[in-house]
Amino acid sequence: MFTLAHVSDLHVSGFGDTLHDRARIVRRSARIADASETRFATCWEEASWRVLRDRHKKKDVILVDPEGYSHSIPSVRESGGLLDPVERAAAKACRLEARRARTLAAATPREGALASMLETTPHNANLRCLRAARVVAEHAVDAVVMTGDCTDDGDGWELIEGAFRSWHERGRLLVIPGNHDLYRFPIASSARPRPTEAGKLARWHAFAAGAGLELEPCGAWKRVFEEHGVAIAGLNSCARRQRAFFRQNGAIGPAQLVWLRALAETRPWRDARHRIVLFHHHVVPLPHGVGKRAPTEIGMRLDDAREFAETLAAVGATLVMHGHRHISERRSPAGHDFELLAAPSLTLGCKSGDAPSFWKVELDARVHVARVRIPVEAVEQENDPGTEPPPG
Repeated sequence: MFTLAHVSDLHVSGFGDTLHDRARIVRRSARIADASETRFATCWEEASWRVLRDRHKKKDVILVDPEGYSHSIPSVRESGGLLDPVERAAAKACRLEARRARTLAAATPREGALASMLETTPHNANLRCLRAARVVAEHAVDAVVMTGDCTDDGDGWELIEGAFRSWHERGRLLVIPGNHDLYRFPIASSARPRPTEAGKLARWHAFAAGAGLELEPCGAWKRVFEEHGVAIAGLNSCARRQRAFFRQNGAIGPAQLVWLRALAETRPWRDARHRIVLFHHHVVPLPHGVGKRAPTEIGMRLDDAREFAETLAAVGATLVMHGHRHISERRSPAGHDFELLAAPSLTLGCKSGDAPSFWKVELDARVHVARVRIPVEAVEQENDPGTEPPPG
């Protein structure tokens, strides 16, 4: 028996905020804060966060993060009645720092501390990622496959490594990127400086190298577990350059299709009982949920889906896994022999309204699949604003 956890769309970020929840985006200045020593004096500092006070206008306070960008100061009401602006700024800095991807990756909080932070900020994607990773660990899976949108805007890869460290260290964290990991977005995030395609691609390549994933020139990778009869191919459905910054359409591209067909000619692939292909964008249009209208495909589709599906059939793929639309579904597409597993967001849940979950896949003579839900505290359900997220 070889057991996989299929997770997707974690959307971790620098501070744990996400483009899918615009109301809770962490706002900070677009440029490095202009805080000259002649005008401002540092009156509080911790973990490279600084609170600066104007030497002449004592009420003017600036909160500056470790990267040098400024943040707004919470109001008295927002801070629970704190009157001193320095105290309000320091409290905000401590709250943000405790939830930073780098901080959480360097020192993972214990169960009690994590629960306490989740109670205060139940929608924080970084905290939800840690909670979900612990649930995955409880199921003793041999490997974790992650089908893209690991980060919200290209920032936070170190938290993915830290949360799933036990698999990462053994070369059992099998990841492919998604549009959030590699493409640009027309809406502002808390990432600074604003991410570029080149920067995002470099971060993905660095993570892949650290995880032991040997990327081919076309962007794909393979992994064979011969003793279990399992061969896995990971494909980048964002391999084509983004055609417009507001479109998130993907494509596998001719080079990866040629590579996949060549892989199918090798003995390890032919001999494998389970031939698995991972990618991000959906190859078959997905429903929204029972009795609900299907989500729009505009700006979100896989442009070469037909050619890709034909290639999947030609190479004898038995199981294909993807994410992208935050929809949990298992099906056997009409006219094809492969089985399809679409994973919801491990941190944000399913667009059907269901809780975050992952697929537990047991491989022996057959494929056994079970959905595992991540426990969601009541406070999260009560505070959910129910806003419609942007595409992606």
